[in-house]
Amino acid sequence: MRDLRVLAVAAMVAGGVLTVVPPAGAAARQDARQVSRAEAAGPINYSCGARLRVTRQVPRSTWERMAGARGRRGAVHLYAAGGVYRGRDVWWAYGTGLRAGDRVSIDWTDDGGRTYHACHAVVGRGGRSATSFAVDDPGGRKFRACVKAAGRWSCTRGWWHTRAS
Repeated sequence: MRDLRVLAVAAMVAGGVLTVVPPAGAAARQDARQVSRAEAAGPINYSCGARLRVTRQVPRSTWERMAGARGRRGAVHLYAAGGVYRGRDVWWAYGTGLRAGDRVSIDWTDDGGRTYHACHAVVGRGGRSATSFAVDDPGGRKFRACVKAAGRWSCTRGWWHTRAS
């Protein structure tokens, strides 16, 4: 998904339209609210928010893959599910093709990416994949998925979010 195109997914939600907004870097011009990695102040902490277990608490029928990135080995995917936690959307990271000790992270920000929280999951012994906890979106929060394999982090392009209209 190196060249992401503008993605618009609409669903009727409580009488309104829910639009998935791709990261500004995926569009022809950059959104002024998006902060580049060079300007980022970095992680605030390693909070997993509501700490929802995806396979137990998020119905499979609601899962939607939003973006992906390849690492030095393996890949990571950013997933979302609409309205499954107290009427809120949830987002999480799922990594595949990995080795024990590799990490996946769902990063979330409330300030456009200048600072962020990083919720990590580590691939266990003999494992090849990992799923982060799901983090809820109370509105306006943005997300990305990252993988650390072979000593290097790789992330989905830009920050993703939903916007009710």
